[in-house]
Amino acid sequence: MDVQAYLDRIHYRSASFPTSETLRALHLAHVLAVPFENLDNFIGRPISLEPADLFAKIVTARRGGYCYELNGLFSLLLETMGFSVTRLIARVRYGSRPPYPCSHQVLLVHVGSESWLVDVGFGGNGLLEPFPLVAEHVAMQGSEQFRLRLVEQDEHLLQCFVRDQWESLYSFSLHPCQPVDYLYASYFHSHSPDSIFMQRRICTMPTRDGRKTLVDYSLSVRRNGKSEKTQAESDSDVTNVLREHFGIIL
Repeated sequence: MDVQAYLDRIHYRSASFPTSETLRALHLAHVLAVPFENLDNFIGRPISLEPADLFAKIVTARRGGYCYELNGLFSLLLETMGFSVTRLIARVRYGSRPPYPCSHQVLLVHVGSESWLVDVGFGGNGLLEPFPLVAEHVAMQGSEQFRLRLVEQDEHLLQCFVRDQWESLYSFSLHPCQPVDYLYASYFHSHSPDSIFMQRRICTMPTRDGRKTLVDYSLSVRRNGKSEKTQAESDSDVTNVLREHFGIIL
């Protein structure tokens, strides 16, 4: 882990002490610099969750990834910087129907007596900053309002207020996981035709006033609650969109 190279990748220039302020700043810097994307599934490159491969892809090659890659590497950065990290797995509800699968990696980071939900790898209306793990909490992040609720004895539910209603994003328990626990789900998402990540090309990242999302040939840019959509006409156009909007050069 070359910490300075990682911090340069996400344009982080602030303090490196393991405090809640540092955690919030790191989280925000990461999601604003590293996109959520599944492009390797469409160019024939295998997904590897080995730490050296994650670093080479996300930091050295300046690419993005999906949750197992982004949260996987981010957890290693946090641990190297002195944070205590518990790896968890969540049941995605956003865009899904029950029964909801355990298919999303999230992190629980402990700073003193506080625990924070950390997630730099959700491709929908994801968190900009860590969210405090309490029985129920509501907070604005950028232009989005989030709510974390304790819905059962050991199940927390993260929601986002979308189109005048609370939309459930995912739920999770506090049962710890190991990196090896994500291998099977990652293999499914990078191989199975039933996985959404094998059905459409996705690249998305938040901005300070909205979000940019590319799905196949359609680019949507949301600013201050208003969206503008454009259509790429060719793979060459998509290549230009990836470079100009997401900093990705394939």
